[in-house]
Amino acid sequence: MRKTSSAAAARAPRPRAERVFSGRGGQAILFTAMALVILLFAALWMADVHRIVFVKDRSQNAGDAAALAGARWQATSLNLIGELNLMHAVALAAGAANAVDVITNTQLRLCFTGPMTGVAAAQQGAKLNGMYVNEDFTDFVREHADDVRRQYGASVGGTTALPEPWPGAWDEYADMLDAIADDGVAAGVDNATFYTDPAGAHLLLDMAFYDAVAGRDWCWFYRSQPSLLEDYVDYHGWPGIPPAPTTGFTTCELLGLWLTPQTRRFGNVLASGQVEAEAADAGMALPSPVDPAVQDAVQVWFFYSMGRWGTWNALDDPFPVVGDVKEQYDYVGADSVMRVEAGITRFTSDGGTEADDTILWTGAAKPFGHLEMDGRAVRPNETHLVLPAFREVRLIPVDGSTASSAGSFNLAWRRHCTEHLSRYLDNGPIPNASCRYCRNLFTWEQPAFRQSGVAWLSTNSWQCTIAPSGGGGPGGGTRRAH
Repeated sequence: MRKTSSAAAARAPRPRAERVFSGRGGQAILFTAMALVILLFAALWMADVHRIVFVKDRSQNAGDAAALAGARWQATSLNLIGELNLMHAVALAAGAANAVDVITNTQLRLCFTGPMTGVAAAQQGAKLNGMYVNEDFTDFVREHADDVRRQYGASVGGTTALPEPWPGAWDEYADMLDAIADDGVAAGVDNATFYTDPAGAHLLLDMAFYDAVAGRDWCWFYRSQPSLLEDYVDYHGWPGIPPAPTTGFTTCELLGLWLTPQTRRFGNVLASGQVEAEAADAGMALPSPVDPAVQDAVQVWFFYSMGRWGTWNALDDPFPVVGDVKEQYDYVGADSVMRVEAGITRFTSDGGTEADDTILWTGAAKPFGHLEMDGRAVRPNETHLVLPAFREVRLIPVDGSTASSAGSFNLAWRRHCTEHLSRYLDNGPIPNASCRYCRNLFTWEQPAFRQSGVAWLSTNSWQCTIAPSGGGGPGGGTRRAH
């Protein structure tokens, strides 16, 4: 029998079964590697989803807790000021003039110290629910404290630039801001009203305008500014930004109570009979009858600012709930709106901007209560005079709050409004600006952009109808769903 050499055996083809098994083995390794990569990405994606949900839940808890804490102090402050109104009536009827002065000065201070204590309580509420200190918020509060000292308290002709509610008020207010910044700010007051902010409306101060430009939302122009796309020429045509208000410096900028001290004849204050009734309930009975000479005394009393304490239906948008609101709870006014921002680091980051990795939650809460008049429950501001009435605090929809659509602690937006707009109105848009709102203005200034909107609306404006809905915005939608 002839033997096959080893070299010839090596050159001989392998059996077909062996070749098939080898090819399948290579495919199995490749398939296994691909499956492992997919599983790895799935695991990382699930970890990211878990982290996002966890951080969002924590942010919601922190924002809501902060809002509730602020609202509780608003309720406490309103009740204290109301009780001091009653004490004022009793002291005046008893002829205790010195006590009356002390009471009025205490009420003025409570309009600031009460809300600022609420701001401090809100920080603790946010931190106890897992929210970390926001360095940007903290720096902003500290910078604002410096502004209060430099601008509000600046000496002009021997007096402060802004009228002080009591001597030394601005220094004390700045000290309170510094104390909050020293402890670290975790929740920003999103319905703050700063004294130097414009007093009137202006399209360039409306974030919806920028959103419409960025998203080419021609229907927004059709509904809100129907002639602007065609009539606009360039930035020279904008009206000036409204000036800051010259009054209202007795309401704290943060968590303001929106009360106003007004001089009234004592007899007019007593006219409704509600003061006697509330004083009796509080164990502070007035003499009966009150001396007519005392009734003619003109004193400072604290009233609700009726321009702020309206009804829910007086809001720009319908109240964002279904159904009727009971009469005794149908009022806006003092509320607490808190913004928290939490950063997350994703395993599957796509290289997006830092904003893409920020969880934002805005919580809103409000003190509620009522008065009893003629056997029925009525709104606390029914008599206009502040009386102790607030018993509960509840979360409310953000769109039913006094916060603007942008929010006071949206710092990028605030920087645009306070720093960039004046440059734009003077010199026009800045191309390639880092501020996205500035980039929107650059887009807006392009005639081709506006003409494209005019052309689209000329044939498609029928699509810009508003569907009936109980929601807070066109078509039932709202930019702030929580």
